[in-house]
Amino acid sequence: MLHLSNLTLSPESDNIEEMKIRFCLILSLLFTIGLSSCASVPASGEGAAPDVQDTHKEKKQNPKKLLFEDWKYKGFGQELPVWFEAAYKGNTEEVRKKAGISNDYKIEIVTAQGINSDQVNKSIWRYLIVKEELFELYDSCWVLLNDKEAEEKNKGYPYFAAAVLLIENKDNK
Repeated sequence: MLHLSNLTLSPESDNIEEMKIRFCLILSLLFTIGLSSCASVPASGEGAAPDVQDTHKEKKQNPKKLLFEDWKYKGFGQELPVWFEAAYKGNTEEVRKKAGISNDYKIEIVTAQGINSDQVNKSIWRYLIVKEELFELYDSCWVLLNDKEAEEKNKGYPYFAAAVLLIENKDNK
């Protein structure tokens, strides 16, 4: 049996009550902070704030008509190389103009198709290793094509890579 006469108020019991109050206050504060951090804003589309909308889409083209959905270093905010679309079409003179390559070099475009970026990169580098001519690699890049484009031109493979090689033009020297 518990007798009330044995219960006395001591300095230790005041500390326990004070600790309980502080604990409840801290717990309610943490709960409030947790709830406020869960508030969200729509990521993109209708109702999204202008600064939250998708910024990685190319601004020059209509998103429905994009030829390339993804490319090397797009995730880091890098633009698609200016020469790439001309290289995709196989137009060496357009590559020369857009990249600013002088007539002291012949341009060769090496391409590869595949199911992922690793495969097309390996295909490009395999070609470069066995190539007998001395060349300077200007640049290389891979892209992910739109599904319709991949089916029509790229034999159903969604990834395409191109490398621009510069070979010293001995005719101009």
